[in-house]
Amino acid sequence: MKIIAPQYYEKFHCTASACRHTCCAGWEVEIDAESLERFRAYPDIFPCIEQDETAHFRLETGERCPFLNGDGLCRMILCHGEDILCQTCRDHPRFRSFWTDRTELGLGLVCEEAARLILSQPEPMRLIELSDDGELSSLPEDEAWLLELRERLLSSIEQSGPEARLLEYLIYRHLPDALYDNRVEERIAFIREAYGEIVGEWEKTDGSIEKLAECARKWSYDVEYDTEELENRLSALDDN
Repeated sequence: MKIIAPQYYEKFHCTASACRHTCCAGWEVEIDAESLERFRAYPDIFPCIEQDETAHFRLETGERCPFLNGDGLCRMILCHGEDILCQTCRDHPRFRSFWTDRTELGLGLVCEEAARLILSQPEPMRLIELSDDGELSSLPEDEAWLLELRERLLSSIEQSGPEARLLEYLIYRHLPDALYDNRVEERIAFIREAYGEIVGEWEKTDGSIEKLAECARKWSYDVEYDTEELENRLSALDDN
């Protein structure tokens, strides 16, 4: 199994208290079973967890995480170190796509620093190998076909600059999901619509990369990270 990521992936670092749109507010953070069991040993953490259909942190006023302090820093990290975090907090804003012979990693536009990093790259996205366990696996025919399609789409991009980086991201992020539902045409149409929507909002601004990153971040928050909204948009394309 190989671990693949864009060339900029490992350059990402959370800006913590300098972030204007903290990921520690407005989200109901689900807690994985392993972390939940670990948290039982921490009297300053476990009482702040609710266990309904899924375990999650009980949000406070303004939908803020109970561990987000006044300086925009995580009290869990300050008190116990980064290793205390549950999987969701440890991963964000990273995402994964799973193939038979590889796991592909990426950064989500919903994070303002990740969006800035992605869109400010001077060169086209290039996938690099972060690790390889040496095990050889052959791709099933449908996966090989989808990878080839993605390469064709990426190589056909006519835009340049940050607009090209945006389109690369959308293709890299969303086309692999067709592995799970076979909605290839719908996802290509969704990518085109998303690109048009984000760029359309950006054209109303001063045209800076910072404004494009903000338009992309807001779209990602409203659509990409809203499971119901994302499915509604794909379903509408199904009907077409």
